[in-house]
Amino acid sequence: MAELRRHPLSGDWVVICPEESDLLASENGDKCLYCPGSEERTGKEICRLDDGGGNGGWSLRVVAGRPPIFHIEGEFGKQGIGMCDRMEAVGAHEILVESPQHASELEGLDEEHILAIIDTIRMRALDLARDPRLKHFLAFKARPAHKNGSAPHPRWDIVSAPFVPGTIKLELNASRKYYAFKERCVFCDYILQERRAKSRVILEDTHVVAISPYAARVPFEIWVLPLAHSPDFQTVSYDEMRSLARVLKRLAARISGLAESAGYIMTLHTAPFRRPKANYWTTIDDDYHWHIEIDPCINVLNGLVEGGGFHLNPVSPEEAAAVLSKG
Repeated sequence: MAELRRHPLSGDWVVICPEESDLLASENGDKCLYCPGSEERTGKEICRLDDGGGNGGWSLRVVAGRPPIFHIEGEFGKQGIGMCDRMEAVGAHEILVESPQHASELEGLDEEHILAIIDTIRMRALDLARDPRLKHFLAFKARPAHKNGSAPHPRWDIVSAPFVPGTIKLELNASRKYYAFKERCVFCDYILQERRAKSRVILEDTHVVAISPYAARVPFEIWVLPLAHSPDFQTVSYDEMRSLARVLKRLAARISGLAESAGYIMTLHTAPFRRPKANYWTTIDDDYHWHIEIDPCINVLNGLVEGGGFHLNPVSPEEAAAVLSKG
């Protein structure tokens, strides 16, 4: 069973999971864990959306991860191990199965179905926020390249942890510093700047904008941001979700159409659940802004990331925006 260990230098919690819990592993054909007919083999069903056919079929499902990264039962059991710390991996790990169709990726779904996926993610965030043990909500979709006609079943992983992930902490701290200096949200200012510049805006809908970041870390990196300020994804409106559905469908198609693409990772970044504690800053509602980051898996040798901890991007954000804006 997985456990959590705190890194002695960064202070981040690391999940140690000896089980074979490859997030992208899924068998194909009639052996696939998430295809219709295999419902009894998945983790416990949390919710489903019926297909409307009246025969018990479904159009999407949310099930417990199997094996899970985090387990919802039990206590933390925190203990010191010398200068380090450990505790049980108490939390939530769920799988949102996008569709019964094994080969139907995001760009192939209609906007109404993508809207239902987004709304289901929102509802899972609201539900998990009720658990006082949990501090943060993360949802991501990892789409690998199709190899030899095979691919895992399209899905999102939903993870709710008893700590705030390191990447989110970096964003929160940077947002707080910017707000302390200017009393404005850094994301709102950035959206305003990029909409004025126009050279890195990929596409814009009524309520969201997709941008190729000025300092993109990987080729064709994309940020999708709501135009209205909001720190929490679970407060997103119906109109914003519909706008987001249109944008994600178009972006998924354009990324998949890149000759260099080996898939992508799409991640929702949202503010942590508010759990009152000493010295906890009170400006998150004003200084943070939920958004989705899309990192295409482009086949670029980048040893600097692993060895040096910084990024090398051979495709300028302006060029990326120009390419992704077409279509």
